[in-house]
Amino acid sequence: MTRNFSGIVFFLLILTTFLAGCANEKNKLVGVWKVSDVKTNFDESKVNPATLQQVAELEKQTVLKFANDTSLVIMMGERNFSAFYTFDKPSGKIFYSFDGRSINMNELGILKDETIISASETPVGMIEVIYLKSN
Repeated sequence: MTRNFSGIVFFLLILTTFLAGCANEKNKLVGVWKVSDVKTNFDESKVNPATLQQVAELEKQTVLKFANDTSLVIMMGERNFSAFYTFDKPSGKIFYSFDGRSINMNELGILKDETIISASETPVGMIEVIYLKSN
């Protein structure tokens, strides 16, 4: 009986350690992330430089608030959007959805070296937004 009990306790310790390690990756996201840099590579023959600057300034206002391991609030200026998110540990990719059911998931970005890098391709060029966790 004691031998079986010890085996069960050992198994539970291993399982707890494994699950804590998985949770730590998601816990890295919990908090407020603010834009630290916006990089653009647009075809200036297709877009006015003033418009390009305006797009970059709008992106700089975006704030991501990861409330827990599934809840995300995307703050854009005065507007807040509640979303559901998932984190794919092997790729580092973060996906979000506004429907809260893992349907119609959109790629938010990649968690890499304590930053979230969000890259988008548009008809007029590329835009990359880099987020850093705020203290």
